[in-house]
Amino acid sequence: MVRELERSSASEKRNLSDFPDTAPAANPVFFRTYSRRTETGRETWADVCDRTVKGLQKLGNLTPEETQLLHRMQNELKTLASGRWLWVGGSKWIEQPENFSGAYNCSSTNILDWRAFGLLMDLAMMGCGTGAVLEPQYINQLPPIRNRLTVTVQGEIGSTPALERRQETEVKIDEKTATIYVGDSRQGWVKSYQALLELSTDERFDKEVQIFIDLSDVRPVGEPLKGFGGVANPVKLPDLYQRCAAILNKAQGRQLNSVECCVLIDEAAVTIVAGNIRRSAGIRQFDSSDELGANAKNNLWQQDENGNWKIDPERDALRMANHSRVFHHKPTREECIDAVRQQYYSGEGAIQWSGEAIARSNCDILTSPELKDEFLKAYALGNSKHWLQKHYPHISETEINHRLARYGLNPCHSGDTLVSTDQGLVPIKDLVGKHFKALVDLRSVGLDGLKLTDAIAFSTGVQNTYSITLENGLQMRCTADHQHFTDLGWVATKDLTPDRAIFIQRGEGSFGKSTIAVTQAQMLGWLYGDGSIYQGAKGLDAVFYMNQKEYSTVFPVLFEAVESLTGYRHKPSIVKGVYTFHSGSPLMHSFFEELGIESKDCLPNTFLSQSKEVIIGFLQGLFCSDGSVSIKAKHIELRNRSQELLKQVQLLLLNLGIKSSLKIKEKPGGKGVPYTLKDGTEKVSNNRGSWRIIIYSGDGAKNFCKLIGFPLVPEKQQRLEQLAIKPQTRNYSEAVVKQRYTSKVKSVEEFGEEPVYDLHVPLTHSFIANGCITHNCGEIIGSNFHCNLSEVHLNQLDPYNFKEQEEAFRAGALSVAVLLNHKFLEPRYQYSRELDPIVGVSFTGLFDFFVHAFGVEWLRWWVEGRPQTPQGIAFKRREEEYLTGWREIVNRVVWDYCDRHSLKRPNRCTTVQPSGTKSLLTGASPGWHPPKAQRFIRRITFRKSDPVALACIDYGYNVIPSQSDKDENGNLLNNPFDERCTEWLVEIPVAVSWADLPGADEIDINKFSAAAQMDFYMQVQKFYVRHNTSATIELRENEVESLGTRIYEAIRDDEGYISAALLARFDALETFPRLPFEPINKETYTKMVAEALARRESEVFHVALRRYDMGEMMDSGPAGCDSDKCLMPETK
Repeated sequence: MVRELERSSASEKRNLSDFPDTAPAANPVFFRTYSRRTETGRETWADVCDRTVKGLQKLGNLTPEETQLLHRMQNELKTLASGRWLWVGGSKWIEQPENFSGAYNCSSTNILDWRAFGLLMDLAMMGCGTGAVLEPQYINQLPPIRNRLTVTVQGEIGSTPALERRQETEVKIDEKTATIYVGDSRQGWVKSYQALLELSTDERFDKEVQIFIDLSDVRPVGEPLKGFGGVANPVKLPDLYQRCAAILNKAQGRQLNSVECCVLIDEAAVTIVAGNIRRSAGIRQFDSSDELGANAKNNLWQQDENGNWKIDPERDALRMANHSRVFHHKPTREECIDAVRQQYYSGEGAIQWSGEAIARSNCDILTSPELKDEFLKAYALGNSKHWLQKHYPHISETEINHRLARYGLNPCHSGDTLVSTDQGLVPIKDLVGKHFKALVDLRSVGLDGLKLTDAIAFSTGVQNTYSITLENGLQMRCTADHQHFTDLGWVATKDLTPDRAIFIQRGEGSFGKSTIAVTQAQMLGWLYGDGSIYQGAKGLDAVFYMNQKEYSTVFPVLFEAVESLTGYRHKPSIVKGVYTFHSGSPLMHSFFEELGIESKDCLPNTFLSQSKEVIIGFLQGLFCSDGSVSIKAKHIELRNRSQELLKQVQLLLLNLGIKSSLKIKEKPGGKGVPYTLKDGTEKVSNNRGSWRIIIYSGDGAKNFCKLIGFPLVPEKQQRLEQLAIKPQTRNYSEAVVKQRYTSKVKSVEEFGEEPVYDLHVPLTHSFIANGCITHNCGEIIGSNFHCNLSEVHLNQLDPYNFKEQEEAFRAGALSVAVLLNHKFLEPRYQYSRELDPIVGVSFTGLFDFFVHAFGVEWLRWWVEGRPQTPQGIAFKRREEEYLTGWREIVNRVVWDYCDRHSLKRPNRCTTVQPSGTKSLLTGASPGWHPPKAQRFIRRITFRKSDPVALACIDYGYNVIPSQSDKDENGNLLNNPFDERCTEWLVEIPVAVSWADLPGADEIDINKFSAAAQMDFYMQVQKFYVRHNTSATIELRENEVESLGTRIYEAIRDDEGYISAALLARFDALETFPRLPFEPINKETYTKMVAEALARRESEVFHVALRRYDMGEMMDSGPAGCDSDKCLMPETK
């Protein structure tokens, strides 16, 4: 049968062998990673090129010439779209906005709410590489863990018939239990994971939650995933919930630390890797001072007495991502050396210098070396924001904060600031650590209406605040950098001027729950207006006053309310025509005490979160006692001596959708009221001043009449109805009506230092504070980006064919620019895309390119350490010319495309990605790196019995268990057919394209010094890259101190260094078992090739694959970053 297939496919052989002879791993990698299954079988390389280029053409509205160029460059393996696009590009799945992230290599998310954890799982399930920023300014915004979770998994996976399965996860809450019905979809898995995390802080439970996880609706192993590709494999899903609960339970009563956050993210990644994604690519970013983060992977692997490797099972999930440490200050020489030493022994803890990263992200304004140097000096002194404001006064506050990324000042509010929430008006300090939804005014994002959305409150320490007063009387205190939504957009406190108008809440908000009756609320309102509260013999006493006109309608209400509280039937007395009755009952005191009432000067904060009915009842009592209606002046007025009380009333009215103004009626110390004592002595009262709230005719009066009115005083109610029906003299446009819900700034005055707080509101990045629309801090200082990368395969290009090089880099630039047309559904990602769009054109095979360009002499110069000899200087000059020329092509093409399609230009477009998998399609040395050797064994991961792996066996390659397969004691397995083995490593002998050049075998690549690698990396970083260069520098123990010193000098002297990973040399420390690369000599290589040829049963790989290629593929595309380093286990 095989012979017949070979004969019948002879004419196809040219199409089935689309890859160079120097890339023996290309076919296994291509069919495992990039070839989708269609109705007619697996795609060929030509099919993939057709699909992906058509997808780019459709999304980017490319011209025929641009489309033809992309197709030709990709078909010839000179320029490839991102690995993610090779898998999903051109599919119906990627055209759905909720799936856009599946096209991107990498993303970064600030971990500051439970939603961020869900987003990372969602991104990873789509194959996007996930960066998680775990620095204190983010994770400190997470609420403390309140509840202990007991998890029970019920329901057998796949037990629900396919047509009856729920797609979305449902969460049902009972008194002490919660049941999570996991939906049969990506979103279903994500929501179930996020729901479990949220239950740990849910205030509806009293510190204990019994959680039932129902998996009945989840499709079983092997069922197809029609849109994304591959098949379902929920083998690890049941374990996810138990393991996450164990982590959360350990943190009960406190906030999660950085490593606990990291493990929670990585547990989801473990579940995904076991599911339908071949490998989850991730980076976890810790603050340089975070010792827990710095040591998270120490001693992760250990050897037993027999030499077998085993891993700490509680930290096993940490293998899913690489860790880095962000330095916000220039590290000392000692810090650099210590970091290098730690990486040498653990493979983790790379220094990332934030100053250079920020300078590069501002390269569009730091347009000269002199400007960049000035900025970095200011950054080192902590004056970067002031420097930018001074040099670029036209740039808005919002943009400056974004340019400074996560290192800007935190804008904040005073603790007594009232936030509009789903529970009514609540002081911001009382929201910290609690579950709530913030009310947001959608005008802040160009829409209309109000909406409740998830938010998190957090403390930001003690800062200097300023008191802002608006013309309508609204006030708030906040820091100088806090931004407010004005008629000219977002403006910081310190930049507010009297001609600016701040938007205020428009429309009715939400309220809390009742704790008192409506009649009791009306009684309380009357007491605050025409009553007294004073300290009696048994506690606080209440005295009520009514005039003769009011008595018949007011007294029955007050009588009923007081009787309901005290059980006593009061009889009023009349003095000088005023009805009075007094309640000194201890039960009245208890009523005041439960509400928190101590005087009439203000309402207790807890009262502001009463129900709508109670709030209205209170306002009815207050306005009936102290309110008035003026037909002539066309307004409703409420007077009171307490400004604080009227401030609260104004906000309660605004939360009911009624706009008002607070104005002073009489200044304190003015002329008082004369009166005569019993002995005839004449006195003048002490005038403490008074204030008034005014509600003007029109919508305000109509809404007041509809919702509140004067139900206890018919005479006032009659006048109100007359005012409410009074026609307006003119009709106003909607624009004018909207503008009415603003108020000009009256004053901004320094208040002093005090504890401050802020919210994180992902939906709109804003909330309503003391009735005003104000910005939250989280997203201004975050990055939350997506980046798409293309890759030019330099080893496929002629070093002296400059037209070919231009075409290749032009194709790479067009490939990434097209994806800037995506608009993300998640607000935090779309916000970043709008302010700071980024793309990355990368290359691979640079080392091979330069060997072919400069010859073996260039290799000998490497052996010498790349010294600054005349020959070395000449080599460097040639390197610089190539690198700079390519960068200029990329910038020109990307910016031209953006200009033609009305897209914002990215200010940085070039990078070198952690190339690995795609490099195997052409046999390129990854990125800028030298190859591991002229000849080596390349080990590629497959699932056990994967059709492609079985085809590899028939093609003659050897197979061993992967480094993730361990026995019950954590020891690595040795037999690939062991029933416990789940993954295979296929061993393929590889030789680089220049291995047989005369003199090349004399070069020992393993002897290239760390200093030489650092020097070459800095060449790329300086002259091509405007993001950062993915770098893995290999070193020996005796190079630790010198390399640490060199890194210190590069940061100290602002040479452009950001970060680089470090690995111990193979011959220095056996850091990793079963490496992806194992250097071998020519004799071993020749022997392995001969043995593979002898075992080979088919000359055409695709023919071998057809023998086993039944059913659906288990794996679904490449990992996000295609990094070889990510394939390695953590250090033992």
